[in-house]
Amino acid sequence: MGTSELTEIQKLRRCEISSMLLLLNKNDPFLARIINYDEKCILHDNRRRSSQWLDKGVSPKRFPKPDVHQKKVLLIVWWSAKGIIHYSLLKSGETVMAQTYCSELEKMHEKLQRARPSLTNRKGPILLHDNARPHISKMTIQKLHHTGYETLPHPPYSSDLSPTDYHIFKHLDHFLNGKQFKNHEEAKNSFEEFIASKTPDF
Repeated sequence: MGTSELTEIQKLRRCEISSMLLLLNKNDPFLARIINYDEKCILHDNRRRSSQWLDKGVSPKRFPKPDVHQKKVLLIVWWSAKGIIHYSLLKSGETVMAQTYCSELEKMHEKLQRARPSLTNRKGPILLHDNARPHISKMTIQKLHHTGYETLPHPPYSSDLSPTDYHIFKHLDHFLNGKQFKNHEEAKNSFEEFIASKTPDF
């Protein structure tokens, strides 16, 4: 849902939460503690149709239309200002349910403990994810409480506020453009190539 489609109450809620977070960060800076989570479908065929400049009498090259039902894998990724912490690619047809989310959260937490023990042992991480049902389920809330994670408030219908879309996924789309994968493993290898191609300050 774009900002033009939001109701006045929803827009006001976004402003309230944004103002509150700005004030909280001013009084007690917390940006370095944020762990971002998001997910994205990676298509097996990332070729795109484009316009062609042709000489008179030359027929355009035929390019198959994208298959709306083509195979894809679901990428889930956790990252912070220090870089990617954990990721997983679910097989075609799999979706993120509460149990899956909690299982991957546990894996991410174990990696974070090894990589940044000072964060997990002091004030603790702050998780930024949207309000999708698996993220606000009773099981997930209990898991977050057990691991000591705070969550940043996220206004409803605000998927456009995801830092992952503006940062990682934007560059990933450019990297994947034109690529084709025969299977899940090739898609996974390509994402790992994308990660390896980035400098530490990415």
